[in-house]
Amino acid sequence: MSRVNYKIGKNTISCLEVGKREQPMVLFLHGIPACAEIWRETMEKVSSKGFYCLAPDLAGYGLTEINETKYYSLLGNAKLLNQWLEEQNFGNIWLVAHDLGGAIAQIMITDNQSLFKKVTLSNVGTADTYPVPTIAKLVKASKIGLFYWLALFGRFRVNKLYDSMKRFFVRNKSFSKNEFERIFFDGKFHKRKSIAKFQKMLTHLDNRYTVENMEKLKGVKLPVHLLWAIDDKFQSWEVSGKILESSFSNVRVSKIENCGHYLQVDANDEFVEQLLS
Repeated sequence: MSRVNYKIGKNTISCLEVGKREQPMVLFLHGIPACAEIWRETMEKVSSKGFYCLAPDLAGYGLTEINETKYYSLLGNAKLLNQWLEEQNFGNIWLVAHDLGGAIAQIMITDNQSLFKKVTLSNVGTADTYPVPTIAKLVKASKIGLFYWLALFGRFRVNKLYDSMKRFFVRNKSFSKNEFERIFFDGKFHKRKSIAKFQKMLTHLDNRYTVENMEKLKGVKLPVHLLWAIDDKFQSWEVSGKILESSFSNVRVSKIENCGHYLQVDANDEFVEQLLS
């Protein structure tokens, strides 16, 4: 697995990449507060089955550099990603998305359905089911510029955040601090440049685009697989899952029991098995 960067106008999208480009493509989208690294183990397993896998750091995260503010919103993310896919002549794509990456994915498929072959959505935000209360507080702080200073002066300490995150893992009790730092912490809570990028994303985070997009989802003809962790404290099946199940015309549902929100880390073996099914 390697890192590959793509220039899109004034912006650079940084992706994890594994597999050969001539193979069928799977595009993985992460959520908040993760980065592309959350997909590493999944990508290794999926690529071994003959797929070309890419996972970008979204705007505001990781190594991606966004120099045009309009691309920090969910709509902007979706437009930029679709432009990138078109410029690279990628097509017939299997789109796999989690959390707020799934909110972006919903906009991408209604913006240009022809790019995609099928879609897998896992524990994603939709309509007005996000931001969840913890993230809503960060959004509020970001809009007045406070998040940057709180992070810079050590308000979000790694040990405290790690202990908090561990509570949301049901199966994977061995989730390590090193994994947490690689996937979730990764600069956005303690490095100036990364904090500033993350604050820009938070400032532009609202649910109006997915609310406006709900009627368009009914026109999506792509096969959609809703692959859901049931013990989710953020995006429950009973709310978000059922909204999406009723929105798509060509939908299949799979549920992973005894598993929390970050299912690709909490129950990776079963997640990949269900993904490939």
